[in-house]
Amino acid sequence: MTDKVPCNKCDAMILPSTAERTGGVCMACKQGIRENIEKSKEYYKKQKEYDPFRELWTNLVKKVHANESGFERLSKEEKVYFSVGILDGEVYNGGMHQFFSNSSGELYSEAVDALSLLGATNALWLLRRAAKILFDSAAPPKDRFQRWDAMKQYPEDDNAPQPEWSVELEKVNDQYWADPDNISELLNKYAEENGLVQPFYKPNKNRQQDAPGGAPLL
Repeated sequence: MTDKVPCNKCDAMILPSTAERTGGVCMACKQGIRENIEKSKEYYKKQKEYDPFRELWTNLVKKVHANESGFERLSKEEKVYFSVGILDGEVYNGGMHQFFSNSSGELYSEAVDALSLLGATNALWLLRRAAKILFDSAAPPKDRFQRWDAMKQYPEDDNAPQPEWSVELEKVNDQYWADPDNISELLNKYAEENGLVQPFYKPNKNRQQDAPGGAPLL
């Protein structure tokens, strides 16, 4: 997840190609999800507060990027949490196209399995639908460059008509952003039940202040 630029409204990191298509804003801001500036400020204020789930996420990201086999070194439970977390973050920042364009796309199969395990049936269908739109009947390649060559790309000409496939993909994005499965709640529950988040609770009597706050956007 490199070579990104900040969204002009919320500072979320997005691909330059996304910024070009949206006038410099992330897809969430473009769709009005973070349109309310005051709510956005409050959101990022909360991000600065201690959150054991955010600490868990930061720890997993460090593990994954520690070396080339970082993801494979995670436990089965950590892989589930990370796969869905990376999918959720990428889709909220730039849509399904960004998920598959970035190195995150190599975790497509893992995300499919993880969503199935979590019972996120709507998100699972939408992810598979996005793959069908972008790759037709082919499976998304693991290799990023092969995946980029295989997937449909937006026209380089800004004046070119919008491809039909992109219209369908936007519908998928809109349905995903509606969050019918409540992904954050599912991830929080999974992290609690499998002992992933417990090491990151502060050891004090005010544990309730560290209550689940949701998986962070990337």
